[in-house]
Amino acid sequence: MGIPEDKDEEPTLSRVWHLMGRRYNSSCPKPVNAGRIRDTKPAPLLLLVVLFAGLSIVSSGRGQSSGKASAPSDSEIPTPQLVREPAGASRCRFCHASEVEGYARSAMAHSLRRASQEPDGTVETPEARITMYSSPTGYWQRLQSGGDLTRYRIDYVIGSGNHASGYLLDLAGHLFQSPVAYYKTRHAYGLAPGYEGRPNPDFTRPVAEACLFCHSGTALHISGTTNQYRSPAFAAEAITCERCHGSAEKHLSDPRAGTIINPAKLGPAARDSTCEQCHLLGVGRVLNPGKTFGDFRPGQSLEDVFTTYRNVSPPGGDGEKFKVISHVEQLARSSCARKSNGRLWCGTCHDPHNKPVEPVEFFRSKCLSCHMAKFPDSHPGKESDCLSCHMPRRDANDGGHTAFTDHRIQRRPEAQQALPENTDIAAWREPAPDLQKRNLGIAYVNVGAERRSSPFIVRGYRMLTEVQDQFSTDSAVFTAMGTALLLGKQSTEAELAFERALQLDPDSVAGETNAASAYLQAGDIDKAVSHLERAVSMDPLHLPADVPLIDLYKRQGNVAKAAELTGKVSAAMDRPSDETEAEISQRSSPAMTEASFKNIQVLKGVSSDQLIPAMRFITASLGVECNYCHVQDHFDKDDKKPKQIARDMMRMMLAIDKESFSGNREVTCYSCHRGSLKPEAIPMVDREVEPKAQAATVSGLEKTLVDLPTTDQLIDNYIRALGGAVAIEKVTSRREQGTTTLGGQTMPIEVFDQDPDKQVVIRHMTSGDSITVFNGHEGWSTMPGRPVRDLHGDELDAARIDADLHFPLHIKQDCPELQVEYPENIGDRETYVISCRKVGQPPVKLYFDKQSGRLDRLVQFAESPLGLIPTRIDYDDYRIVDGVETSYRWTVARPGESSTIQLEQVQQNVPIDGARFAKPASSAGESRVIPSPDK
Repeated sequence: MGIPEDKDEEPTLSRVWHLMGRRYNSSCPKPVNAGRIRDTKPAPLLLLVVLFAGLSIVSSGRGQSSGKASAPSDSEIPTPQLVREPAGASRCRFCHASEVEGYARSAMAHSLRRASQEPDGTVETPEARITMYSSPTGYWQRLQSGGDLTRYRIDYVIGSGNHASGYLLDLAGHLFQSPVAYYKTRHAYGLAPGYEGRPNPDFTRPVAEACLFCHSGTALHISGTTNQYRSPAFAAEAITCERCHGSAEKHLSDPRAGTIINPAKLGPAARDSTCEQCHLLGVGRVLNPGKTFGDFRPGQSLEDVFTTYRNVSPPGGDGEKFKVISHVEQLARSSCARKSNGRLWCGTCHDPHNKPVEPVEFFRSKCLSCHMAKFPDSHPGKESDCLSCHMPRRDANDGGHTAFTDHRIQRRPEAQQALPENTDIAAWREPAPDLQKRNLGIAYVNVGAERRSSPFIVRGYRMLTEVQDQFSTDSAVFTAMGTALLLGKQSTEAELAFERALQLDPDSVAGETNAASAYLQAGDIDKAVSHLERAVSMDPLHLPADVPLIDLYKRQGNVAKAAELTGKVSAAMDRPSDETEAEISQRSSPAMTEASFKNIQVLKGVSSDQLIPAMRFITASLGVECNYCHVQDHFDKDDKKPKQIARDMMRMMLAIDKESFSGNREVTCYSCHRGSLKPEAIPMVDREVEPKAQAATVSGLEKTLVDLPTTDQLIDNYIRALGGAVAIEKVTSRREQGTTTLGGQTMPIEVFDQDPDKQVVIRHMTSGDSITVFNGHEGWSTMPGRPVRDLHGDELDAARIDADLHFPLHIKQDCPELQVEYPENIGDRETYVISCRKVGQPPVKLYFDKQSGRLDRLVQFAESPLGLIPTRIDYDDYRIVDGVETSYRWTVARPGESSTIQLEQVQQNVPIDGARFAKPASSAGESRVIPSPDK
C-alpha cells in the first residue's frame, strides 16, 4: 500500500515525489521581505522584521513534548501491557452501571474506533479522485492522481459521527490523516477541514499528539517525533471515564467519594478545565517546560500543563467567527455566564452520563430554573423551544460543512462578527507568573507565523530574548526564537538558536530538521544534509526531512543515496495490500456495455449500468415500446429496420453535440420527437391560442417575482406545516403498509424506514416478493428468479432521499445550491418551486403548496448517455401520525409509466429487525454476457 510501482530507471523515486512533493517544498524559504530593525535593548540574538512566506522544512514542535526523549526503533519499543482491563467504563460498571450505560450513548464514548464497513462514496477535485469502499479485507480509500493509483487501507475512524467522521491510517507506526471526511448532515463524503480548495489532496498530513489528546482515550505517542506511535497506537481508543474523573486506581482500592474526582465539586478553574481540555482551543496552546498534553489530570488547572491563548475581541465587538472548538469562549461571553458569578458552567446543562430523551423539554427546564419571571406577551409560551431562538445552530467556521450550537445565549441572536487581521491575543487564564512572558512569547511567534504577521513575530521574539537567561535549559524557547529568526532570513542567528535547542533536546527529530532548515537557508548544504540524515536515522518516515534530503542528495550528484532513501521511504509507506485483484475488480466501477451485453455498436465505452436508462430515454422520447426496435427475447438480433435507423440517429445526434456544441449534450432524441414517433417537419398554421396563454403566464410570473419567498422561508414553512422540527426528529423508525397499483395491477406493499437513512420496500407479487433496500451506504434490488442487482448513480441518490426520515430538516444541508424558481400550478393548486443543485449532478425540484406549505411534488432526474430521465413523485392525502403530517398517497410517474402507492397503516418508532437491511448473497458473481438492447 502507499506508493505504486513505476517502470522507469528509478522505480520508486518519482512516486515518493508524487506523494510527498505536493506538501513539502524542499527549497529555501523565501520571505516576501526581510530585514533588521534597530532596538536600544541588547539581545543575545539579533532582532528582525519578518514577513511570513511559507517555511520549507521548519517544524515548530507544536503539539509535541517539550522534554527530552528518544525515538527507539520498533525492536526497542516495549509493547504496552494490556492484559488487565483498561481503566475506564468496564471497571466502573460494577458500581456505577446507570452512569456507564448513559455515557456509552455519548459522543465522547465514540470519539475514535477501528474502521469497519464504512459508507461507499467518491470525492473529486480538479486533479484527483478519491474513492471509498469496503471489502472483506477492510475499509479502503483509493487515490487516483496524475495517472497514478494508490490504495490506502484505513485503520481508524475519528469522531463520533454525530456530525462528521475523519479517517486515520497507520503506516509503519506513523499516523496520517485522510484528506476526506464523511458528513452526516449531507450523507456524503467531502474534503476534510483544512483540505478545502486543494486541487490535489494527499495522505501525508501527520497526526500529532495534540490532535489525539482530545479525540482518543490514550494515544501512545513517541516523544521527540511528530506522528510516530507505539504498537498498538492506543491503550484506549475512545475517551474513557478517567478523562474527567481521574485515575481509577486509588478509587478502586479505596472506593469512596474522596478518592475520585467529581468535576462539579472542584474550584471554578479546575472544574472548568475538565471541559476546556478539549472544548477550548483558542488560537494556540503552549506547553509548560517539560510537559506533554497527556500530563494533564482532572483536578488540575489547565495552566499547570499548558496555556491556551485566545483572540481578544475589539471593544464593542461580539467575538470571532464561530468555531467548533470555541464553545467555552462563547458561553463565557453570554450574559447568563457573566451574571452567574461563576456558577454557570458546562455541567449546568450537559451531563455526559445522561443524553436527554426529550432534549427540548430537558434544556427548557434548565433555562426556566433561572428565568422564572413572567415573560412579555410577545414572548412564546413556556412550552416553547428555548434553544431554537436563543442558541441557534450555525455553520462552523472550521467544522467542515456542518453546524453547531451557538453558546452565546443571546436574547436576539445576531450574525457573527469577523475579527480584524491584527486582533491581539491573550491567555484564557494566566499561567504561573514566571511562565507568563515565556508562554506568551512562544504563542506570538506561533500565531504570527500562522497569520503571516510580522508584528506578532517581532513581539514574541523580543519577549523570549528577555527571558532566555531564565529559561536557558528550555528547548522550546530556543526553537521559537530560531523560527522567528529563520522567517526573517537571519540564518546565522537561527543556526545558533536551533543548535542550542538540539543541545538541550538531542533526540528531537523536529529539532534536527529545524537546524537543517537554517543551514540550508544559509547555503551550507553539507551541514543541512548532516542534520537531515540524523533526523531520518531517528525517524525514517519523518517526511519534512525525507523529501529535502532526497533533493539535496541529487543536487550533490549522489544519485545512489537519493535512490536508496527513496526506496526506504517507499517501502515504509507501501504497506502491502491484502486485496486480491478479483476483489479490486469487483469493487471498481461497473463493466463497460460491450463486456456485459452482446452486439453493442454505438454505446461502446459506456458503463453497463447506463445502458437500460439510455433505452428508457429513447422509448420516452419516441413514445414507443422496446419491441418497436427489438425482437422480443432476442435483443441482440438486428432483424428490425427501426433498430438500424435508431443507431444512425444516435450517431448523428452525438456528432452534432460534439461538433456544434463542444461535446455538451444540447441535442437529444426528444429535441425533435417530443414523444412522437415521427418529428413534425412542417410548422402548424393555427398557433393563436398558445401564444395568448403563454403571454398571460409570463405576465403573471413577472407580477409574482416581486413577492416570491426565500428558500429558507419555504423550507421553514414546510417543517412547521409537518408539525415542527422537534416532532420530526422524534421519529426514529416507520412501518408503512398499503397497496401499489402499476399497469392496472394492484398488490400489497410494505415499507420499513430506520434512522439514519435505511429503507426496505417490499412489493408482494404473485410470483414472489420484489424487494428494494438501501442500508445507508449501498442499495440493491431483488426479484424472483433474478440475481441481486446493485443500485448505482442516480438510483442510489434517489434511494438516499427516500430513506431519510428527517428529509425536511436536511434539505438545506443536502443542497449546496438552493434557488427559488417561478411558481407553477399542480392542478388547481398554486405551488412555489425550489431547485436543489449539486455539482456534477442533475437538479432536484421541490414543489410546495402555497396555502398549506407542504411538499406536493418532487421531481428527480436520472442521467443516461442520451439525456435526462425525469421521475415525478406527487404527495397527497396527508394525515397526522404522532404529531407529524404524513403523506398516505404517492404517485410515481416516469415517461411511459405511472404507479400509485396508497397507504392504509403507518406506525412510527416501532422496532425493525436489522436483518432486513442485510445484503443477500448474489448468485450472479460469475461473468456473463447478456443479449444487448443497444439499437
